[in-house]
Amino acid sequence: MTTSNTTMPMPTTEKQSANANTKRRPRLFYLDFIRAIAAVLIVITHFNNPFMLPHPIFMYEPFGIYVGGLGVSLFLIISGAALMYNHGGAEKLDLKSFYWKRFKALYPMFWIAFIVANAFLFLRARGNPYPEVPKKNIIFSVLGIDGMVANTSIPTFYTLGEWFLGFIVIFYIVFPLLRWGVRNHPIPSLVVILTLYAATLLIDFSLDGLPKAMLLTTRLPELAFGMYFTQYIKNIPWPVALISLAFLVVQEIHPLLVDDLGTTFVGIAAFMLLVYVSHFVDYQPVKVPVKSISRYSYPIFLVHHMVIIQIFNLVNPANLSTGAAYLLFFADFTIIMVFSVILYRVNKSTLAYIRSMFVIER
Repeated sequence: MTTSNTTMPMPTTEKQSANANTKRRPRLFYLDFIRAIAAVLIVITHFNNPFMLPHPIFMYEPFGIYVGGLGVSLFLIISGAALMYNHGGAEKLDLKSFYWKRFKALYPMFWIAFIVANAFLFLRARGNPYPEVPKKNIIFSVLGIDGMVANTSIPTFYTLGEWFLGFIVIFYIVFPLLRWGVRNHPIPSLVVILTLYAATLLIDFSLDGLPKAMLLTTRLPELAFGMYFTQYIKNIPWPVALISLAFLVVQEIHPLLVDDLGTTFVGIAAFMLLVYVSHFVDYQPVKVPVKSISRYSYPIFLVHHMVIIQIFNLVNPANLSTGAAYLLFFADFTIIMVFSVILYRVNKSTLAYIRSMFVIER
């Protein structure tokens, strides 16, 4: 494909706006650091539950909240922080480019993993592993919301990805609106967010059994905190880190906040403490594995539950000593990383292959 040597000059302000939308910003170590910790916490969650519950080797409820809730909370704060870091500077967000990039980042890899996982399950079951699920409900899997819908009374083909995938799709949809509010009306937006949060926690209602923890309004404070952090705060002074540490210690000794309220405050306190700690571990021997886990955090999220289930089909956790259980977790995580790297590269190659189908050769 050839292009003309003459192009229409772009006005300076428009060019600057386009560059702000497209230029890749330098990586921030604390984002990778906390994302990697969150990924490990999610793997620990499904290693613990339900397989190791009789004698767990990892904390089941750190700081008075479910370990999976802490991992998800950190992921949500990081998601808000990372998106605002990459898209908060431009005066105007290019919606078409934003949604296209989000689509490419989420769906192709999910679809590839879903097809491969279900091909394996089909062969193992010697037929349809979900005979009771109506075929039309495959739409929930196509949209990546099957994990979330599975928490209602609606049967789905949910295989991997957890409910968090469906939630993050919803967040991506509303991010431009949240971005506009955080950038242009930070105080009124914060009041609206906290009002919706309080109303969700206080009003007794049910959406076909869907837990409140999976509702957008319940998680808005975490998402928004990440966005406000990278837009306005940017750093954690030592007194704030000390207060965060003190709060977490109190929560560990005698939880003052529990359930969804506890998850919100513990997640934000843990985030602030980890941002502060990240400055003291920002060295190459730490950065390399942290960057690797962070880079593959999405494929880790997609494959980890499936890998853990298959391994525990082979290993009886009741027969494991504590040392053997730690070795099994290490083996689990190693296998998860291998499959994550493979999925990452297959996805990259698949996207390149599909792009090549639409290149016009001359």
